[in-house]
Amino acid sequence: MTLRRRILLLATGLTALVLVLFAVPLAIALKQSASDRVVRETEYVAQGVADYLTTNAYTGVQAGKYVDRVNERTDTAVTVLLPDGTSVGAALPDDVPDAPDGPRRGDGDGDRDDDRDDLGTVSAPRTERVGGGWLVDIGADSTSGRALVRAFVSDGDVDHEVHERWAVIGGGALALLLVAVVGAEVVSRRLTRPLVATAATATELSAGHLDARAPVSGAREVAQVSTALNQLAGRIEELLASERETIADLSHRLRTPMTAIRLDVEALPDSERSRELARHVAVLERTLTAVIQHARLPRAERDDRSCDAREVLRERVAFWTPLAEDQARDVTVVDPGTAATVGCTADELAAALDALIENVVAHTPEGSALAVVLRRTDVGADIDVVDHGPGIPLGAARRGRSDRGSSGLGLDIARSCAESTGGHLDVLSNDDGSHTVRLVMQAPHSII
Repeated sequence: MTLRRRILLLATGLTALVLVLFAVPLAIALKQSASDRVVRETEYVAQGVADYLTTNAYTGVQAGKYVDRVNERTDTAVTVLLPDGTSVGAALPDDVPDAPDGPRRGDGDGDRDDDRDDLGTVSAPRTERVGGGWLVDIGADSTSGRALVRAFVSDGDVDHEVHERWAVIGGGALALLLVAVVGAEVVSRRLTRPLVATAATATELSAGHLDARAPVSGAREVAQVSTALNQLAGRIEELLASERETIADLSHRLRTPMTAIRLDVEALPDSERSRELARHVAVLERTLTAVIQHARLPRAERDDRSCDAREVLRERVAFWTPLAEDQARDVTVVDPGTAATVGCTADELAAALDALIENVVAHTPEGSALAVVLRRTDVGADIDVVDHGPGIPLGAARRGRSDRGSSGLGLDIARSCAESTGGHLDVLSNDDGSHTVRLVMQAPHSII
C-alpha cells in the first residue's frame, strides 16, 4: 500500500470516528427534541380547538366543520366530544382509551381561563402515552356546555420528524467526511510528490546519470532526504572523476616504458618472434590510447556510444589472419552483410575481439580452426568466437581467474565491453567438441 493511500485511509478513519462519537449522542438528543416538539405541536392544536369552542355558542355542525379544517391542515388527528355526547372530527385509533370522566362545568376543579377573554374556560392539557402515539385531552367550557378536545399524534409522525433531522445531520457528516478526504488528498499529494521525485532521481543515479539531482522541496524532513541524496550524487561524481584522472595518469605514465619496449623490439633482428612482439606492443599501445581517451571523455559522450560491429569485426579478423595463417589455422568469418550497431565504441569492441582471438591463438594447438560469427538480434548483435581447443575453465571469465598462466584479463575485458552495452558474456560448449565465447551486445537505445 502506498504512503498516499495510507494517509487517505488514516484521515478518513479518524474523521469517521470523530463523527460517530459526536453523531450518536447528537442523534439521541435530536430524537428526544423531535418527540417533544411534535407533542407540543399537538398540544397547541388541541389548545386552539378548545379556544375556538369557548369563544361563543356553537352547534354540532359548526364544530364539526371547524375540526375537519384543522385535521386537513395538520398531521394531528383531532376529535371533539360535544356536550350532547356526540363526537366530530377524526376517528382515533382503536387502542386509544375512552374519554375520562372529567369535572363538570362550574365545579372549578382543573378549570382555567388560559386565553383571558372571559368567554369560557379550558382545562390544562393532559398528555399521556397511549398505544402507538401520544394523546392530549383538553376540556372546553362555553355557553354551549362542556366539550372534550382529544388530539392524537402517532409514533409514525414522530419518527418522520426524527428521520428528517437525522437526514440533515447525516448529510452534514458526509459533507465533513468529504472535506476531510479532499484535505487528506491535497496533503498527501504535497507530501508524496517530493518523495516520488527523489525516488526518480535515485533511479536515474543508479542508471548512471550522475548529473541528476532531486528537487529540494516539501516538508523539512523530505527536503533533508533530497539534500543528502544530492550530496551523495555529487560525492560519487567527484570520486568517479578522480578515478578517471588516476586511470588516465597511470596510462600516461605507462607510455614511457611502452615506448622503450617498442624501441627495443624494433632493434631486434627481423624474425617471426620479433614481428610477433611488435604486434603485441602495437595492441598494447592502442589499448592504452583507448583507455586514456575513454577516461578523458565527458560523461554525456561516454554514455552516447555506438559503432558498427560488422566493420570492427572484419578489421580485427584481418589483423589476426596473417598470424593464424602462420599457425595453419582455418579462419572463418560469418556476418549478416549489413551494419550491426552496438552500444560501445569501436576501440572497446576491438579490444574485446583482440582479447578473445588472442586467447584462441595463445591457448589452442596450432592448426585448430577459428570461427568468428556475427548475428543481428532484435536488441543488438551477438558475436561468437568459436575454437576447437581444450575449452575455458569455469570462472575464467572473472578478472584474475585463469589456469593457463595468464591473468585472466582478456575475458574480463570482453565481459566488461558486453556489459557496458547492457549485455553479457557466455562461455558455451558445443556438441561437436568446439567451444564458444559469446558476446551478447545491445544497441545504444536498448541499454538498460
